[in-house]
Amino acid sequence: MITRRSFLLSAAAVAMLAPGSIRLADAQDNYPNRLVTFIIGNAPGGDDDTLSRFLAEEIREDLGQTIIVENRGGGATTVAGQVVASSDPDGYRLLCLTTSGIVQTVLRDNLPYDLDAFSPVIGIGGYPMALVVSAQSDIKTMDDLVAKAKSADGVTYASAGAGTLAHLTAVRFINEIGGNGVHVSYRNNPEGLQALTGGFTEIMFPSAREAAVLAGNGGIRVLGVTSAQRTANLPDVPTMTELGYPDIDSTLWYGYMAPAGTPDAVVQRLFGAIQKGVQSASFRDKFGPLSFQENILTGPELKDFMTTQASRWQKVIQDNGVRFTD
Repeated sequence: MITRRSFLLSAAAVAMLAPGSIRLADAQDNYPNRLVTFIIGNAPGGDDDTLSRFLAEEIREDLGQTIIVENRGGGATTVAGQVVASSDPDGYRLLCLTTSGIVQTVLRDNLPYDLDAFSPVIGIGGYPMALVVSAQSDIKTMDDLVAKAKSADGVTYASAGAGTLAHLTAVRFINEIGGNGVHVSYRNNPEGLQALTGGFTEIMFPSAREAAVLAGNGGIRVLGVTSAQRTANLPDVPTMTELGYPDIDSTLWYGYMAPAGTPDAVVQRLFGAIQKGVQSASFRDKFGPLSFQENILTGPELKDFMTTQASRWQKVIQDNGVRFTD
C-alpha cells in the first residue's frame, strides 16, 4: 500500500535526483556546448600536433564549437595521457593517442593509468617511418650502415624517449642486422632530428613526413621507408622489404580517446565529426601527399587494435631487454 508518507518520500527523492539526471541528459543532447580540447603528448610541430591542428579546423563547423590544441609534452606522451585519463568523462578533453603512447602502458611499471582509463573514440591511420642518416654522414647506403653497426663502435640512434616507436623500431632493426647500437634519448622528434643533422647521432626512425621535409632541405639522407609500398613524398626511396627487412614495418599510428565513462552518445558524436574531417577532400589533399595512410577504426575496432599493438610491442620489449627507469 502506498501511504501518503511513502509517496511524499518518493516524491522528495525524485526531486533530489531529477535535476542531476536532467543536467546529464541535457549535456549529452546538447554536446558540445563549449570548446573542446585535443591534448597532444608532444611538442608543437610534430606529426600528432600537425594532424590535430588541421583536424580541429576541419571539424569546428560540424561540432559548432571551437576545438583547441594543447601540447602537454613529456614522459614519451605519458604526461598527456595522465591529463586525459584523470579528466571528467564529458567529451571535452580528448587525447591524441599514438603507438608510442600504447607502448608506454606495457613498458612502465608505475604508470598511473592504463588503456582501460580511456573510451576509444576513433582511429584515423598514420605515417610509415623512415630510416635516416645525416646528409654529412659517411653512411650513404644500407650496406654502409650495416657495416658500421657491426663494427666495434656500432651506431648511435636517436629517439624522442624510451619506448617510443622510433626507439623500439631502431632496436628491432639493429638486432635484425646483427649490429650494435647506443640509444640517445631526446625530449621530442624535432630535437632528435636536429641532433642527427648536426652529427651528434647517426641514425633515426622519424615519420616519412618529417623525413621528406628534412631530405628536401638537404639535412638528411633517407635509406628506407617502413611502408608496404614506396611513399608519394619519397618515391625514390626503397621500402625496408625491398632492402631485405620485411619485419621492419612500423607505422606511426594516431587515434583519439576520451576518458573512460564518457557517454556513448558523446563518443558517437565525436566519431562522426572526426571521421568526416579525416575523409574530407582538404584533409586528404593536405596529408595524402605527405604519405599519411588513412585507416578509420570504430571504438570497438580501436580497442582491439590497441590490445594487439600492446602485445606486439611488449614482446619486442621483452625480447630485447628494453627497460624504463624513472
